[in-house]
Amino acid sequence: MSKDIMEYPRSLLVLGNLALAFWIILGAIAFWFYTIVAFWLFLVFMLFIVYVVLRRLGCNTCAYCKSCTMGFGRLAGWFFGKRADKDTNNKSALAMVALVYLLLGPIATMLLSFSITQGFATSKIVVLLCLLAISFYSGITWRKNSRSANKLNAASSRFPVQTRLF
Repeated sequence: MSKDIMEYPRSLLVLGNLALAFWIILGAIAFWFYTIVAFWLFLVFMLFIVYVVLRRLGCNTCAYCKSCTMGFGRLAGWFFGKRADKDTNNKSALAMVALVYLLLGPIATMLLSFSITQGFATSKIVVLLCLLAISFYSGITWRKNSRSANKLNAASSRFPVQTRLF
């Protein structure tokens, strides 16, 4: 668990959790196009993994947040927050986040693509595009900011390291 005191903007808290719920529903719909039993199993499994297990891993105590979000701030931060909003020190939670990305991204997309090859429907294409858009947007939030890296490189070029050969 990170020792940093976190504060999440209300907009990230609300919109991030709504987007995460929508992403889970889209992933479940991808399984629904395959079979209704897979839809229900996937939906229940993902809701349990994200809103019970991952939320609990993200919020063990209220001492780590400026305002109590009961773990919902960490969820929104991990999936849709800026790089600074992500608790990268919590390794067990990061493993669960990676599992959620795997299930909602490549697995749901491949299953939906397979379903499209079995029988074309416009609704499948819409779900696939929405799934890809949310996955892409969420994945981009993990990228380090290139502007801060450029500033660091510019600062280091002002003070070049001089080495002596002998």
